[in-house]
Order: sequence, then structure tokens, then C-alpha cells
Amino acid sequence: MRKEFRGCTRLLLVTVGLGLGLCANTAIGQDHGSASADSKALFNSRCAMCHGADGHGSEMGKSLKVVDLTSKEVQSQSDAELIHVISEGKNNMPPFKGSLNKDEITNVVRYLRTLK
Repeated sequence: MRKEFRGCTRLLLVTVGLGLGLCANTAIGQDHGSASADSKALFNSRCAMCHGADGHGSEMGKSLKVVDLTSKEVQSQSDAELIHVISEGKNNMPPFKGSLNKDEITNVVRYLRTLK
């Protein structure tokens, strides 16, 4: 009888743990989804002029030799590195720390991660 009780307790704990894990993933996914819509709009209004809507570079951006945001070179950079480049600027890219706040810059980085 005692063994059956321990087995049921373990099963209950595993079930509760899995349920909490699924709830957390769903909440994160929903948050990321809404952030993606905001991030995409921000990217389109501030970045797409040079980087193109798909991240490969607009005609103007290509003439300025902008980096392809879908490239392994960019995608392998850490979030902190990308935040730094967006904040401080690099090569022909101007700094955005004066016109975008930290949350907006972080959201742009989130969107960059979706570009393929």
C-alpha cells in the first residue's frame, strides 16, 4: 500500500511539473508573439530602408554595403553584441541609442533572430 502511494505521489509531481512547464512555454510564446509584431513594425519603420524588409539589404543599403542580417556573421553574434551595434552604430550605420530606448533595441534584436 505504501509503495502504491509513493508511486502515485511521483506520478502526480511529474504531471504537475509538466503542466507548469507547458504553461510557462505558452506564456513565453504569447509574449514573444506580441513582441514580434511590435518588433517587426519597429524594424520596418527604422531599419528596412537600408536592410530591406527581409534583412538581405535594400537597393540603397546594398550600395552602402550594409551587412546581410540573415548571414551567419550576424546571426552568430550574441544579443549583447547586436544591441551594442544598434545602440552605437557601426561603419555606415548610425547609432540609434538617441532615438530608440533599450526595450525597443532589444525588440529589434528579437526580430532579427527571426530573419532567415
